[in-house]
Amino acid sequence: LTDDQVSVLLAAKDRVLHPALLFGLLTGMRSGEICGLMAEDVTAKGNLGRFVSIRPNEVRLLKSKAAEREVPLHGLLETLLDTALPTSGRLFPGLTVDKVVKRYAYLRRRHPELHGTVFHSTRKWFITQCERTGVPEHFTATLVGHHSARSANKLTYGLYSAGISDAQKREIVEGIRLPQA
Repeated sequence: LTDDQVSVLLAAKDRVLHPALLFGLLTGMRSGEICGLMAEDVTAKGNLGRFVSIRPNEVRLLKSKAAEREVPLHGLLETLLDTALPTSGRLFPGLTVDKVVKRYAYLRRRHPELHGTVFHSTRKWFITQCERTGVPEHFTATLVGHHSARSANKLTYGLYSAGISDAQKREIVEGIRLPQA
């Protein structure tokens, strides 16, 4: 997605996908991860704000062990939690990966400028924003649930490092800016 395409998606304010699109754009989560989010997955960490734990649950499995992670919620997502999403159970009741795919296809038909994009493009956009703002690749890998590219043999950092701190994660996520229409 280009910034202009993100602006189109946001301006559409799609009744089905808009909140899920915001989660994709501001966390880099996969559609299956978003569809399976539970209110109980959200935890407050004091002055660091709220984080979401992405882990297997009764609604979804994860792609890999690396996909299990904690991601800070951007301020816009915290507002969404407080104003529009359920306070218990599934955050997106009734939303499935199949519905996400079909609704995104509908948006593509309504907005030809979205041609060539898919919902997963929100994840790619998030990763691109991290890269453009100078976030080290292994920090981004931690946020999006990829195995870190820190060292070829994974011995030094993989075995001994505690990884990036919650404060560092928060700083990265808050640095993401949605394009203005």
